[in-house]
Amino acid sequence: MYFKRKIDSQLDKWLKSENESPALIVGIRQCGKTETIKEFAKRNKLNLIEINFWTNPEFGSDFEGSLDVDNIISNISLRFPKHKINSNSLIFFDEIQDCPKARLSFKNFKNDGRYRVIASGSYLGVNGYVVSDATPTPVGYESIFQMKTMDFEEFLWANGYSETQIEQPIYFFEKAEKIPDHIHNLFKSLFLNYACIGGFPMVVKKYLAQKNFVDAFNELSNIVFDLKSDFGRRKDKNGNPVFKQAEVSRIQNAFDLIPTFMSKESKRYIVSKINGGTQYDKNDAIEYLRQAHVVSKIYNVTTPSLPLAAEKIESQFKLYPEDIGIAISMFGLDTISAILKNNLGQGKGAIYEALVFDSLNKAGIETYYFAKESGLKIDFVITYNGYATLIEAKAKNGNTKSSKTVMKHEEHYGKTRLIKIGDYNVSRVENIITIPHYLTFALGKKPDF
Repeated sequence: MYFKRKIDSQLDKWLKSENESPALIVGIRQCGKTETIKEFAKRNKLNLIEINFWTNPEFGSDFEGSLDVDNIISNISLRFPKHKINSNSLIFFDEIQDCPKARLSFKNFKNDGRYRVIASGSYLGVNGYVVSDATPTPVGYESIFQMKTMDFEEFLWANGYSETQIEQPIYFFEKAEKIPDHIHNLFKSLFLNYACIGGFPMVVKKYLAQKNFVDAFNELSNIVFDLKSDFGRRKDKNGNPVFKQAEVSRIQNAFDLIPTFMSKESKRYIVSKINGGTQYDKNDAIEYLRQAHVVSKIYNVTTPSLPLAAEKIESQFKLYPEDIGIAISMFGLDTISAILKNNLGQGKGAIYEALVFDSLNKAGIETYYFAKESGLKIDFVITYNGYATLIEAKAKNGNTKSSKTVMKHEEHYGKTRLIKIGDYNVSRVENIITIPHYLTFALGKKPDF
């Protein structure tokens, strides 16, 4: 069963564009890249030629010589004698990070224009991934698509809900009107289900098969275990380990510390707590996790004023898993039961903050936070409809004293707005709007504030 994804329409648009560059889809492992590309080829009746450089590293030798398009096509044809490669073919380079020269060939494919080329990779951009390889990237000759795990809206599609049905609560959000209870309670329940399993397609598929959270959690745990194991399985072009054992241990330790800091009051990640190595080594471990799309790094800002990127403090940041399911796996199976029973203890703030980040991140919203030694603490700060907007993420409802202080003192912090996300219905009072957790994804749709 293939789950409809938001990237589907983007790829269809890419296919119809004239003189478009080869497409490159990047994202965390197991987010559905390969299945999406296969479905894309099937949907558009394209003859798929799949070249996987991880499972078939010998294919990389086809790019050791000339990168002339005719030479590459000739080499590929020898690998796939039953396929006629023409303008109706889709040449798919899977795990392209294992063959940098295949990616470099994008420039020639773009200039040639006869063939459709698409690629995917999970470790692109990781510094030093291919040891001793100085192959440049084809800047300006590739169309890059960022793919994440399934968001709540895609989860709803997988559950059989139509776009028209999903638009019902969004309609009230846009009108800043209370959502009717029967709609509100249904979407609350569906969102809690999503919160318990996250958005890895294989986990969603396992859950939908029997609506069994234990089965889904076991599948999720397997995926997270594989993600951690991948840290030590990376090889260079000669088949040698990319990272030394000490580096692998440091990366895994950096990953394992995430729930510890998420549970702290400040949520700030303390790099010095990572075991072993210099400060540079510790930061490098975090950077590996980030560039492998396992975690996102969000920075504190000196003040919540636009442009937020100019206000960020490089040395102060939080780390969040790229999928809420990773966080759930880290906190354990009992967390699922606690979420469903609305019985989370002291860790509820960490879970719901990670859950709100999951929705903001997948909506493509650049996210920061604001914290001062004086005690001011804002969970997230975003740019929304042209304003610096404070985000307060609550498990149910709660104190927004810090946000009100910031909004009251425009002379220090500039003009800001506030969105409260928690166990609320929709309401709006002047520059403060409240929304339920399940509508966080709709912030990416940019309704009128």
